[in-house]
Amino acid sequence: MQNRFFMAIGWFVVLITGGCRQPIPRADLILVNGTFFTVNRQRPLVQAVAVKGGRILAVGTREEILIHRNENTVILDVEGKFGCPGFNDAHVHLLKGALQGIDLDLRGVRTHRELQRMVLARARALPAGGWIVGRGWDQSIMPDSEFPSRRVLDAVAPGVPVYLERICGQAALVNGLALRIAGITTETPDPASGQIVKDSHTGHPTGILKNDAMLLVSQYIPEPDPEILQKAIVNILDKAVGYGLTSLQDDSGEKMLPVLDKLREEGRLPVRIMQKLLLSHDVRSARQLRQKYQGPMLRTGWLTRQLDGSMGARSAAFFQSYHDQPDNRGIVLMNQEELDRMALKADAEGFHLCLEAVGDRANFMALNSLRICQVINGRRDSRHRIEHAQILHKEDVSRFGELSVVASMQPAHLIDDLRWAQAMLGPGRTRFAYAWKSLKEAGAVLAFGTDWPVVPMNPMLGLYAAVTRKDTTGYPSDGWFPKERISMEEALEAYTLGSAYAEGQENEKGSLEPGKWADIVILNQNLLEIMSKEVLNTEVEITLVGGKIVYRRQNEDSVPVQQE
Repeated sequence: MQNRFFMAIGWFVVLITGGCRQPIPRADLILVNGTFFTVNRQRPLVQAVAVKGGRILAVGTREEILIHRNENTVILDVEGKFGCPGFNDAHVHLLKGALQGIDLDLRGVRTHRELQRMVLARARALPAGGWIVGRGWDQSIMPDSEFPSRRVLDAVAPGVPVYLERICGQAALVNGLALRIAGITTETPDPASGQIVKDSHTGHPTGILKNDAMLLVSQYIPEPDPEILQKAIVNILDKAVGYGLTSLQDDSGEKMLPVLDKLREEGRLPVRIMQKLLLSHDVRSARQLRQKYQGPMLRTGWLTRQLDGSMGARSAAFFQSYHDQPDNRGIVLMNQEELDRMALKADAEGFHLCLEAVGDRANFMALNSLRICQVINGRRDSRHRIEHAQILHKEDVSRFGELSVVASMQPAHLIDDLRWAQAMLGPGRTRFAYAWKSLKEAGAVLAFGTDWPVVPMNPMLGLYAAVTRKDTTGYPSDGWFPKERISMEEALEAYTLGSAYAEGQENEKGSLEPGKWADIVILNQNLLEIMSKEVLNTEVEITLVGGKIVYRRQNEDSVPVQQE
């Protein structure tokens, strides 16, 4: 009798628990029949992904994922193609890129005559009172690799002010009228953090201005039309999703926030943007903006400061002189004490720092300040980072890991720099240039980006450079310091989860895992299987942000969307 009583209780429990079994959640969208690299080391490759409410519901085999479908689920058959988390560019300049789309695009100009033709054509079409503004020239591909002078511009546009930024944005070429408008003469001293290049014989300004000296002229350039600027930004963002970019970390500063917020309110912001603000002695404005902008599509909270210039402009800061310019060690844009004060205050307020450093001296200064922040304010889960980190001393490589500093790097820069960096710096000083492998082994997190518009926005260039350390022609055959190569899996991680970590969003995006945003890119080639040169020819088929298709390549091979 007692046994029957307990058996009855047992059946009752079974009935109750069976009745309370949780229903299988149903997906809004399922991507099937793919090879998805999840960037999750526990399960790196899966065949299908389920999405619900803009976030990843589950990943797994086709059979594991299709149990989440119902009659309303959209099935996207990717037909064996390769998928991965959407790319996250950790370092772009949206405003500069937008202006480059409005102004003269001088990328690829190889002769002074070609430069003159473009300036002359713009001068003829210029309304009264206008300026000729351009961006993108690079003297390293011009005759003798010498900086052009104002005479090149004065010969074709003497009556119109001309301001042309170098491709790196750290130097500008201006004509004589622009110098006169700014009041720059033989007697004008260099600003504290810049250089007015002058003829060594006559003392006259050559028309080349570096770093803060550029501001002496650029302050007089009229602001672009807001509507034209916004249209240019929209075009840029549309191109970004076409490259598989689902997140951008922008260096344009506070002035971009209202522009981007307006696009967000209108539903025209297709990518997630983390806006960096300028690091200064006063953080009140940054504090207010950090509180205001913390949404999934637009947020801020990182403060950036440039510590030196670029190698191409001969203004990156080094301990030793440039090999081909014995009197030049580059330009330090602020002293250590001032940087330390700024960094300590911002760190104490809970801000994350993005210190831009190219040369070994600038990187040394940045690491010193970040160490002082830990000593004085205490260690915390900060995502302090050094942007560029291009040329390092061996001893400083290990400090990235010791201080938990993110190395936010742009691997596509190597494609250009390997042609001239050793001649510029001399033997031995480039061993730890773009030291990806050494930094990883030291415990640093790599976050990859482009520095666009300095180099193209396409992530494939950076992935190719990271795994080959060659230029696009395949030179050098063994790679430039090949020990610093990393695997494609590591490069993809740096361009996705590493960049998400750098902006404190590794729990929200950066890998294909349940609960994270369904930011996914589908490519026409499997990056884990193809030959390295083929990476450059890889194209995006589909880009999804929050489970919504924001880009689809239109051709006869496009991936179909279907119901099953």
